[in-house]
Amino acid sequence: MKNIAIIAPSGNSDEVDEKKIKEFFNSFNLNVQIYPSCYKKFRYMAGDDNQRLNDIHNAFLNKDIDTILCLRGGYGAIRLLDKIDYELINENKKTFIGFSDITLLLISFYKKANLMSYHAKMALNGVIKMHKDEFLNYKNSIENNLFNSSLKGGILWGGNLASVVSLFGSNTNDYIPDEDIILFLEDINEPDYKIDRMLNQILRNSFLKEKIKGVIFGDFSGTGKYLEDIKKEFIDVLGVPFENNLNIGHNENNIVVPFGLKL
Repeated sequence: MKNIAIIAPSGNSDEVDEKKIKEFFNSFNLNVQIYPSCYKKFRYMAGDDNQRLNDIHNAFLNKDIDTILCLRGGYGAIRLLDKIDYELINENKKTFIGFSDITLLLISFYKKANLMSYHAKMALNGVIKMHKDEFLNYKNSIENNLFNSSLKGGILWGGNLASVVSLFGSNTNDYIPDEDIILFLEDINEPDYKIDRMLNQILRNSFLKEKIKGVIFGDFSGTGKYLEDIKKEFIDVLGVPFENNLNIGHNENNIVVPFGLKL
């Protein structure tokens, strides 16, 4: 991680302080380029589809860039999935970082561009608020694919639960991995019945279900009192080992998960 591009493939923001962002990264002797989508607005998204798509392509094509960091999540990535040039990405691989709505890009890049990426804090509400030691640990975890789990037998695959199940109307060849998976999931401010519904959508997706060899439950802040019962029912049906890691998700402790790492 030396030369960083910041792009906004999903939601827009009023809080982009170019000076503050550059000062943060420069303090670690890192160069940063903030791409136009970070300043754009179209409805609730960071510019229209073409503007956000162009920034993705241009960041991957930029030979000076080694790391692409998403500005934030929000909504909008799903609108780009059928427009992205995956061959371009496959031929110009970079370190790619994001989570939440960016889950859709992590999944699609892995499946269609053979790109391993990182489910981790993004620029605006995460990285630039880090203390020195926290950022150095974040950087080291990305550069060295660090992740601890007792589960084995698959690649790390998943992310934001609502984003994962939003792909289920797609052709399975667009998102279902070839390998077995350790499914990791997180979400925020979803009521119990919606978590229940989405987990049952996974159970009814036979193509994905047969790949699951373990489950890591991340943080589900904002849910109700039945969450643990719902999780147990999900695991009972799958019959696979699981663990809880509340440091995966929409919280201050959100850790790096190397998407596609074989456990």
